Amino acid sequence: MKTDTNYLKRLDGTILLILIAFFILSLIFIYSSQQTGQYGAQNFALKQAINYLIGFTLLLLVAKLDIDQIERLAWPSYIALFLIIIFLRFSPTSIAHPILGAKRWFTIPVLGSIQPSEYFKISLILLVASLITKHNTKFLNRTLKTDLMLVGKVILVALPPSLFVYQQPDTGMVILYFIAIGSMLYLSGLNKKLVAFFVIIPLIIMSVLVYLYLYHPDVIYKQLVPLLKPHQQERIVGWLDPAGNSDQAYQTKRSLLAVGSGEMYGKGLMHGTVYIPEKHTDFIFATVAEEGGFFIASIVITLFFLLIYKIIVIGHSSENIFGTYFCAGIVLSMSVQIFQNIGMVVGLMPVKGISLPFLTYGGSSLFSNMIILGIVLSIRKTFGLYMFARKNEFS
Repeated sequence: MKTDTNYLKRLDGTILLILIAFFILSLIFIYSSQQTGQYGAQNFALKQAINYLIGFTLLLLVAKLDIDQIERLAWPSYIALFLIIIFLRFSPTSIAHPILGAKRWFTIPVLGSIQPSEYFKISLILLVASLITKHNTKFLNRTLKTDLMLVGKVILVALPPSLFVYQQPDTGMVILYFIAIGSMLYLSGLNKKLVAFFVIIPLIIMSVLVYLYLYHPDVIYKQLVPLLKPHQQERIVGWLDPAGNSDQAYQTKRSLLAVGSGEMYGKGLMHGTVYIPEKHTDFIFATVAEEGGFFIASIVITLFFLLIYKIIVIGHSSENIFGTYFCAGIVLSMSVQIFQNIGMVVGLMPVKGISLPFLTYGGSSLFSNMIILGIVLSIRKTFGLYMFARKNEFS
């Protein structure tokens, strides 16, 4: 493949414009969130601006790589990040201080907090996309046996690190891992019997849980919920019965009050009055809805739809099936992440420690998403080169 010296011209302009819009919105609403007085003199908006500067740099550096080069990084990045996650599990609190009972971050002077599981998501999706591509190239005649072999390979690389991430605890991240993997396996043309099995089992479990909640709630509250970890119990109970568990549902109730009080056009920037703990992080959408109202909140959701649509188009147009699988994993995991975050803000979903991409304050989440879009832009750049090459061939 020829080297593209003018790769910047081949980057997707729509995605870059969407990112610039998110950059502006993130700074505005983080700055507005910190005006409530709960943060003291800390300037999270300035820190987020620096994060975005670093994020755009990462995006451009990754986008400069060819997709073949990126695929070759799948195994090295997977091994390195898996080892880092293991190291985090046994690290002293001096460098891995637990926050709200969760040990997910390294605390490094100057650099701040780093969450390895965020970056591991990228390497896992890359590796699974590579495994599927090579497996299907090797076994052109697909059978139930070869598909079971593929599923076995994927489970072998996904399950061990997921168990470590789950113990941090970070259930939400593990769910995102397996949602991305599931979408790639489905797109790979997996045997319909296997697909039915993986779909029917979760549906049966969900149906049983809904039945128990509606007709035998004591089983849920007294037998199933106690099996969860304490912080998970609080979130589930607060979500299922917010009126009867005001302490556990405090953050959700405050968020609903903020969203509802915003009405159609909001209270105006810097005029948010509803106190929400740590509202500049996972509950940033509550600030958007309170101060910008339904109008600005709808614009934010529309931007997410456009971003997801562009990734789908790039994945569908890719000449490299590895790129297609990667985009499929990113599309579904990012969509679920957005739905979960906004859903918990409006009370539709239980509270989870899942950020809202590109808006939530934080380095690791933003950097990992910028790297992801850098890979997507690399896929788009490669597609542009193939098209350009074809045009020359037939001219």
